[in-house]
Amino acid sequence: MSGTAWMALALLIGAPTAGGAASPDIDAVQKEAIDTASRAVLDGHPDAALARIEPVIAAYQSTYSGETRKIYCGMSTAQTLAYMALAASEKHDAVAFGPGYCTALYVKGFALVDLKRLPEARAVYERVVALAPMHAHFLTELGQTYRPDRNWPKMLDLCTRAAGLADLAPPDAVASEHGFAWRCMGYALTEQGKYDESEALYRKCLELDPNDAKAKSELSYIADQRRKKT
Repeated sequence: MSGTAWMALALLIGAPTAGGAASPDIDAVQKEAIDTASRAVLDGHPDAALARIEPVIAAYQSTYSGETRKIYCGMSTAQTLAYMALAASEKHDAVAFGPGYCTALYVKGFALVDLKRLPEARAVYERVVALAPMHAHFLTELGQTYRPDRNWPKMLDLCTRAAGLADLAPPDAVASEHGFAWRCMGYALTEQGKYDESEALYRKCLELDPNDAKAKSELSYIADQRRKKT
């Protein structure tokens, strides 16, 4: 599990339920259970987290089951506005609820990754991305699930999309979302032998955070690979 992913999950604990455009009540009702499941994952108990989060997800599904509009999760104000603008331009009805449903699904995916149940985790992340397609973090997490398969083109595509959407993250998370996506892209590019491109991305990470240990480590790896080829 990446350090950025740990941080993202930790930040969800205690986060406000604002962000969606409609029906915040279920988010308020389910917040304590979501926080409890999040803490279980962070404490190294993914099985307990799954047991706690499944009823939460079922509650959201029951609540939204009669909704005929296209459903989005409003993970930030900017994303909510973008979804509504998109729906208007495409002339279809849509609604952006609060972040709770997607947060619950994200916690489930997180726990499944920890349990090494990767195909199930990927399926959950795909559901999250369908509900919050402009939330960079979810796209990057989905991209990371292709790393064990060594599917570098798919990983690169998803994380490139994430990088392009990072500015729509909550303001205090924009820099970290850029870094998370760029490191994901850099890893995929390095594995394809595209060292110049990956190096440039890792250096962008260091411009954001000069103490980015992962970016420094990957730059050292790239330098070692180049020396081996000379």
